[in-house]
Amino acid sequence: CLDSPELFKVQLRALLRAALHGDVRIMLPLIISFDEVRAARRLLDEAAAELTALGVPYRRHVPLGVMMETPAAAVAADTFAGDVDFFSIGTNDLVQYTLAVDRGNANLAPRFTPLHPAVLRLIKRIVDVADGQGIDLAVCGEMASQPLMAFALIGLGVRELSVNPRSVGAVKRLGRGISTAFAAEAAAAAL
Repeated sequence: CLDSPELFKVQLRALLRAALHGDVRIMLPLIISFDEVRAARRLLDEAAAELTALGVPYRRHVPLGVMMETPAAAVAADTFAGDVDFFSIGTNDLVQYTLAVDRGNANLAPRFTPLHPAVLRLIKRIVDVADGQGIDLAVCGEMASQPLMAFALIGLGVRELSVNPRSVGAVKRLGRGISTAFAAEAAAAAL
């Protein structure tokens, strides 16, 4: 998006206009530095100014967030705090990039282990930054859809899970049937 700013601004203007009609949020994927977030924010501001100049109605504040799916983003999560409204942890890519395992390669599938301590520590880092800075946080990806892993995420402090439809019932039962204190103890042991 940042390599094609004019095309990106077309998309941003469309999002700002669509936000008048519903709950729209803008999430930036594969971010590794706050410079990228600030560049995207500048383009968003430019897109808004262009709409204002044209007299086109739009919603002034559309939440801007980051898909936390790289180890770099996780480690540097605190540097994004003043520039974003939310984090969404993309566990599929975060696991893949952290463990240097191509999740599409059947030969490497046994090494794709979402409960690896390195992955859990990165997730905990993001949760701690989000909690400390008052940033909304959600988790998406296969990890959130599997009850054992959802249990670990709850133990790490995650309170919003985006799951595939077939997993909603099982994850709801899990969330209602456990104590967060017990999940936190288990997560601390896993870390």
